[in-house]
Amino acid sequence: MLTLRRLGITTGAAAAAAAKAAALCFRGEAPRSVTIPTPVGLRLEILVERVYKSGEWCCGEVRKFSGDNPDVLNGALVRACVKPGSGGLKITCGEGVGIVTRPGLSVPPGECAINPVPRLMITEALREAGLAEGTVLIEVPGGERLAELTMNKDVGIVGGISILGTTGIEFPSSSKEYVKHIKTELEAVRAVSRAAVLAVGNKAVQYARRDFGDAVVKVGDWIGAAVKMAVRMGFEAVTVAGLPGKLVKVAAGAMNTHSKYCDARLETLTYCALAAGVPPEVVARVLGAGSVAEALYHLGGYRDVVLSAIARRAKERLVRFAKRDVRVVVYDEGGRRVAEA
Repeated sequence: MLTLRRLGITTGAAAAAAAKAAALCFRGEAPRSVTIPTPVGLRLEILVERVYKSGEWCCGEVRKFSGDNPDVLNGALVRACVKPGSGGLKITCGEGVGIVTRPGLSVPPGECAINPVPRLMITEALREAGLAEGTVLIEVPGGERLAELTMNKDVGIVGGISILGTTGIEFPSSSKEYVKHIKTELEAVRAVSRAAVLAVGNKAVQYARRDFGDAVVKVGDWIGAAVKMAVRMGFEAVTVAGLPGKLVKVAAGAMNTHSKYCDARLETLTYCALAAGVPPEVVARVLGAGSVAEALYHLGGYRDVVLSAIARRAKERLVRFAKRDVRVVVYDEGGRRVAEA
């Protein structure tokens, strides 16, 4: 029997909801909940904990809720303060939101660690509330302390947490119960297809569905378990598709890519860079990187050849694990298929 799991909201969704509540405050409203759009077409109704005025600002506060996904940010307060103005909409950050200090991430060094999709969600939520110009200040009280429990410092984000999320919805894909969900989805695919595409993460699901259609199943961190299930179900073709951050771990031999089980990402990238003939001075920069994204930035023109080596290495590990052929497809952040094995 499949256990129903509670979904959560991302920090990006919490920030968007707080911003919309703050904007409504200028109209004399103090909503107990707001509804915001998401990039996947769904609308989320999110509880608002507090709305108040502070000088020329209006502020809204929302609690981050992670559902059944283990998350150190569950229950964190996300605050958005809004001030109308002119010249477009400026999204900035204050207490508890980190600053990016290293290259390669989706936000350049020196800027607030508020990713592009959450910025879009905040903008759209404010537009619905009638605010198209002004300043939005995003804060997470206690965020600097919470960031110590995350990998932010390792990837070059200091002073607080990141405002993240590609869908606005947090799925409990790291939970062991999620394996039952994968099995159910694979059974549905097996009824209509002899091929299965196992996608790691929301972006990989989006890109894989564009390329492979309805044969795609989101597997989260449970790559090994999903591959073995697909083999047992008799799929004639099994493909694992993902972005470099996760597939580098598979290339290192990790069949569960959650950070509590493994890392070895930079070591594996360094090995593959050496195997691909990348010059030593470039390899040295890879070894000194704080994240896969930064390492790929340093690789420059050698990036795709190293990712091809990652794809081949990941395929070798999966074939050895599953005892049958498995295809590997690597996408970049923008959805380009950069490597395949």
